[in-house]
Amino acid sequence: MTSVRGELLTADFFTTAYRMSGHVDTGKRRLADILSDPMSNLLLMQDIYVSRIQKPGEIVAHFKSGVIFKDRITFAVLPTEADGLSKDHVYPSLTRQMTEVFVTVPSFEIQGSLRVTGKPDLQALLTIGTEKFISLLKATASSSLLPQVQFSGPVILVNKTSIELFCVADKD
Repeated sequence: MTSVRGELLTADFFTTAYRMSGHVDTGKRRLADILSDPMSNLLLMQDIYVSRIQKPGEIVAHFKSGVIFKDRITFAVLPTEADGLSKDHVYPSLTRQMTEVFVTVPSFEIQGSLRVTGKPDLQALLTIGTEKFISLLKATASSSLLPQVQFSGPVILVNKTSIELFCVADKD
């Protein structure tokens, strides 16, 4: 789907109580870079469908446009891996490995894979760098109150400031 300015990306954005499905005009940028951009704390959305987390199939509202505060986004489920990886950073496949992680955020448990170099340094992963969201690949988010309510995708962007617990699977 294309817009007048650039590309429209379809994504699901989650806050502590709601799921907002809609389109974001990314232009020539990736969503990971837009969400980490310090020049704006708002994300403009189009064709927005709103549902409550406990009843994700029940649409409670629909709007042509709206804005969401980026710092209120707990996580976002994206349709392709590329949309969740920053263009500003190089991801050489030979030097990075996949590590399974478990993350809790308000109302959700998220499991997925994280690309890391060497042994993961948990504190550094969450504090070093300018990225405000961490990219989990092949990830699934499960409601903590209703575990049967799940959302998954090739990549889930998790807001670092929403993370309550961040664990790395032990390698045997």
